Amino acid sequence: MDNQLIQNVYSEVKEELNSIYSKRKRTLFFQKIMWGSTGIYFLLMLVNMALSYFTNVQLGFLDAFQATVQNPYANVYPIIFLVILLYPAVFFFTNAFKKLMKKEQTTISKMVKMLFPKVDFGQGMAAPLKEIKNSKIFSWVDNSTMVANYGQLRSSIDNRVVNIADIGIIEENTSNKLAKGLMLIPILNILVIFWNYVLKNIFTNKTADNVQYTFRGMFGWLAYPKKLHGHTVVLTNNQKLKIDRFASFNFKKEQKVLLEDVRFTNKFVVYSTDQVEARYVLSTALMERVLALEEKFNRPILLSFHNEKMYLAVENTHGLFSFPSGKLDDIAIVE
Repeated sequence: MDNQLIQNVYSEVKEELNSIYSKRKRTLFFQKIMWGSTGIYFLLMLVNMALSYFTNVQLGFLDAFQATVQNPYANVYPIIFLVILLYPAVFFFTNAFKKLMKKEQTTISKMVKMLFPKVDFGQGMAAPLKEIKNSKIFSWVDNSTMVANYGQLRSSIDNRVVNIADIGIIEENTSNKLAKGLMLIPILNILVIFWNYVLKNIFTNKTADNVQYTFRGMFGWLAYPKKLHGHTVVLTNNQKLKIDRFASFNFKKEQKVLLEDVRFTNKFVVYSTDQVEARYVLSTALMERVLALEEKFNRPILLSFHNEKMYLAVENTHGLFSFPSGKLDDIAIVE
């Protein structure tokens, strides 16, 4: 792409990027206050329940929160104060978040139209759940899986339609399954809720809508020129992905494919329902291209070949059509 075009786009949206940075800081500030207040409220409720079992025990400074005949409401005063604090915190967070999302969407749309004037770009579209499911890339995806779509590109290259979407997926993966199991155990279930819905939202630089995703990033698909009889999946050589693949029980017919390219097998693991077809699809030339792409992106890459289509997923914790946290004063944001 023309460097001058990239420079022109950056100059055009520079002020908007600064505005988005300010709005994100404001949103995260109110997010931390909101979830911090919720966390303290949560803890005070637990302390309040615990104090009822220690009515005759001296508990130091906690005695001030014990209800007495003289002050029967001592135990609820802190909770009332936090509820009063929580309402404006939720209001200001919601308002700041809406303004951030609106500014981000309009800026992204402007950038895409300037960079790719011949490409169709849509926001607020339905998530491509059918394609995600057919790709076989994500172990736990089914018709009930929660998938968000933050924007989608559609173009034609060499008479083949290419689709690229920015998606977020919440999968029933191994860690989420474990969390659900812990939810059935008293006391531990309280800790799981406190971690998943309070602490995660306090100690993060992500906005609240992006914290719970199992996968966030780019998902693309296009027609593959050869007819395929099975499916072949290329995953990052990651132990967690391997465990998720094994534990899902959705891919019993798959076999691990052993390839001769050591550089490729050090970074990727391949599963297929047809060993011969997998080696045909993953030619030496294609593996070189995948390695080059992985080096350029410097982030996890997942591929699959199924139903005469090629699928590509690239992890990006902030999303393809969203901006990262931190200052947005670098032309690399556009690149």
